Amino acid sequence: MRDDLNSYHALTFEIGGGGLLYSLNYEHNIKQNFVARAGISFLQIKEKQTEKFLKVMSIPLSFSYLKNIYLDKHFLEVGVGIMDLMTSGDLVEYKGTTDIFLNPYLIAGYRYRPIAKEWNFILSFTPFYGTKSLTNPTEQSFQPFGKKLQIWGNIGVVYNFKL
Repeated sequence: MRDDLNSYHALTFEIGGGGLLYSLNYEHNIKQNFVARAGISFLQIKEKQTEKFLKVMSIPLSFSYLKNIYLDKHFLEVGVGIMDLMTSGDLVEYKGTTDIFLNPYLIAGYRYRPIAKEWNFILSFTPFYGTKSLTNPTEQSFQPFGKKLQIWGNIGVVYNFKL
């Protein structure tokens, strides 16, 4: 891996992935090809019948390995993460409860890093497993599309910098 990528910090904006619909993340290359990432995302969903809202905050945390596959520009990314979701609202289905979900996810993706440039690009497959609420274990698990295993992905832009 190039020397300029051995110790970097980054801000990443992703659509999809561990932030559910989007996330803003801080990323740090902790050792050679290993990357730790933490992010945040906020959503508000309105129920048509009652016009009530569900608020969702996501805090994605992940750890990845980057493998150079061609010319120090093209990288394979593999990793694991936790999609920490906190939901609260007064929808018919949620009945005014606050739920916390820890949904594990995998990362299998591609990174393009042009040489001597701060901007990078990500395209990944990030399936996650919907778990039951930690605060209300009798409620159903987090299943936005009807199944516990959710097929998911992301696309993102990365800005690298050194401190």
